[in-house]
Amino acid sequence: MRRALLACAVLLACACARSKEPLAVLPEFRMTAVGPQGTAEFGRKDLLGKVWVADFVFTRCAGPCPILSTRLSKLGRELPPAVGLLTVAVDSEGDTPERLRAYARRYEAEPGRWVFLRGTPSETYHLLYAGIRLPLSVNPSAPEEQRATHSAKFVLIDRDGAIRGYYDGLSDSDNAAVARDARRLLEVGS
Repeated sequence: MRRALLACAVLLACACARSKEPLAVLPEFRMTAVGPQGTAEFGRKDLLGKVWVADFVFTRCAGPCPILSTRLSKLGRELPPAVGLLTVAVDSEGDTPERLRAYARRYEAEPGRWVFLRGTPSETYHLLYAGIRLPLSVNPSAPEEQRATHSAKFVLIDRDGAIRGYYDGLSDSDNAAVARDARRLLEVGS
């Protein structure tokens, strides 16, 4: 079952989807937002009314996560402040609030605009599989820097909590496209 779900998520993510119509609507979810001064509950309702660009990382990653975070930081400097940045930490055990705070400082995350989420394994899987429809595999027995395998996609979310596009976070042209499409969503009001 898990393998079939993963295969479906990969096919959807690889569809290079960018649509005028929502590709999916995020389900209700609750996770913990980690900020410089503490933590707070964060859910679907907190996304509503704002355009977001989301990504997925783990703080001890030796793979693409540092590149994704550098690119998301750059997008944050290029996009209007009305576009929020959302990073979902995928290693529930290793992505502690302290590590996420240090990670946010390393990438000069603007508090209040760039939100870092962490949750239990089931909360994280629920958001990624049921909501965002991207694959995630966490192997707690793997070396820390290789513990998680996840998508390197940026996800564009509209003001209604609907996904409007998936973009290769490692691609310069896709980074330009997500910036362009986020601005368009601001102009049309989703």
